[in-house]
Amino acid sequence: MKIAPTALKLDQLLGSANEQFVIPAYQRRYSWRDRHVYELLEDIDLLEGADVHLLGSIVCLTGHHTPGINELELVDGQQRLSTICVLLECLRQRFLQDGDEDQARDVIRLLTAKAPGGTPVPKIALNTLDGDEFRDLATKTEIDCNAYQNHHLAKAFLNIRQWLSEKSMEELTAFSFKLQNQALVVRLDVSDAKDAFKLFETINNRGLRLSPTDIIKNFVLGNAARFGASQLQHARKEWATLISYLDGTDADGFFRYFLISSTQRRITKNQVVREFKTLFMNEVIEAKALPDRHLYVDEEQTDEEEPNEEAEIDDVEIPEQDGEQIPFAKFMERLVVSSKVFGQLVLVKTGNKQIDRHLRNLRMIKSAQTYGFLMHLRVGGIADKAFVQILKLTESFVLRRHICRERSNETETLFARLCEVEPTNPLVATKKAYRDACPTDEKFKHEFTNANFTSNIIERARYCLEQIEIRHHGKHAELAVLGAEDVHVEHIIPQKIKTAKSKREHGDWTTYLGEKIDVLHPRLVSRIGNLTLFAGELNITASNNPFAAKKAVYKQSSILVTQDLASMPAFRFKQVETRSSQLAELAVEYWPLP
Repeated sequence: MKIAPTALKLDQLLGSANEQFVIPAYQRRYSWRDRHVYELLEDIDLLEGADVHLLGSIVCLTGHHTPGINELELVDGQQRLSTICVLLECLRQRFLQDGDEDQARDVIRLLTAKAPGGTPVPKIALNTLDGDEFRDLATKTEIDCNAYQNHHLAKAFLNIRQWLSEKSMEELTAFSFKLQNQALVVRLDVSDAKDAFKLFETINNRGLRLSPTDIIKNFVLGNAARFGASQLQHARKEWATLISYLDGTDADGFFRYFLISSTQRRITKNQVVREFKTLFMNEVIEAKALPDRHLYVDEEQTDEEEPNEEAEIDDVEIPEQDGEQIPFAKFMERLVVSSKVFGQLVLVKTGNKQIDRHLRNLRMIKSAQTYGFLMHLRVGGIADKAFVQILKLTESFVLRRHICRERSNETETLFARLCEVEPTNPLVATKKAYRDACPTDEKFKHEFTNANFTSNIIERARYCLEQIEIRHHGKHAELAVLGAEDVHVEHIIPQKIKTAKSKREHGDWTTYLGEKIDVLHPRLVSRIGNLTLFAGELNITASNNPFAAKKAVYKQSSILVTQDLASMPAFRFKQVETRSSQLAELAVEYWPLP
């Protein structure tokens, strides 16, 4: 591996007029959090005298030098350089705002590249999904982070502008000087693509720890480079498509569920990288032919371990396994198709309203364990009608297991094994597997009655109440609850009843409920019998009978499960227990055994 390392001031790194740093489309979106941005600003601002600050290293994939613009592909360091680009852009705007055109020109010089006689282009070119949003953010004087898909990028602009606005011009001038002349970057130029991707894995920088997705990307592209230039070009294009499909999802989660569906085994988070590499090396024909099957293998870290910033590459050979072999292009096609399906499942965007409704339900229940199995079916070509049947069965099965507090690891193992079923005809095998592992009606009824729907699973309670409303009161109720943003889960007896604020807003529940509230309130306040659905704000007048005040508001609700509460003469802990039992009876009927 031939590497040309150079330590450069930021002014030197960005000062070459005919070099452009290109962040390719296969790279992940900008992901720095607030603390990373503020650490960078403060590290530079606090420099004293001739001290320098090492920003870290970047890895550039270089080509032959030409008289025109020389594009340097950033294999590593894109997060850091993107932040520097945002910072310089905000500095430029601030200098112009304060009328200091000389300093603004100095910054513009670092933000643009220009070949002799050519047109200026951005010095740091974002060819990722963030490119358009970056350009738009640069023109905005006020920023609404919710208006942008990448909140991290919008927050970076917002935070940096706010930080700079609090500085005097004298302080800004000093900061700009330190940034350009006392912030150092180690630039590693590599001319061979496979070496560049290999080098990425061996570097630890201040910033975000490498994610499984980062490591897998470099593993795939690094091996593609070993297969040949055309394979590398194809892999880059396919990976960019994959990243676009996974936008808005947990990319690391995708690779875990992809492996579960591929291996029919439960894969833990800390096993993802090694299992992917093993799968790749044993499935891809071109990889099977490589003389050194140990390349790009690293030591994995367990979930319980703290991040080890000095972890070294573990040069362990990947074991050979028997199985079907496919060309690299076919492997990439399967990976991309799976990413598309995963994105549709997680984001509830299959285009089929009935399927999307059930996917929404599964998301509310918290059924992530199902994604490998559902992906297996969709990628395998299951018909929409059959998929709806599977989704209905899965809702009942997973809800019953969750309510009965069955082990989530066992649930995920079951779904991993189900990835063996024929995807175009899965109903019989799926029903049998669900039936064998499903809690009994007696256990489900008991646990549903006594379940505590705490804040972390309140969407599960909403799902249950929605379905009870729809099934018990008829299809007309669907419009009143499904997808309505202002509909939320309401605690009939409030979660807080003793504070002055709660008494002012919710009434004197302490007096109304009587004795044993210290014991009964914590035990019963999150039961299903104390929950209902309500739209909008519930404003009542404080009184000695706060339920009577609530009844008047409930009576006006279009949601019948809430309207029914208005017919109750009182609502204390006894009513919570009775209503919980009644709803549990309905639950056994509405979510039956497979």
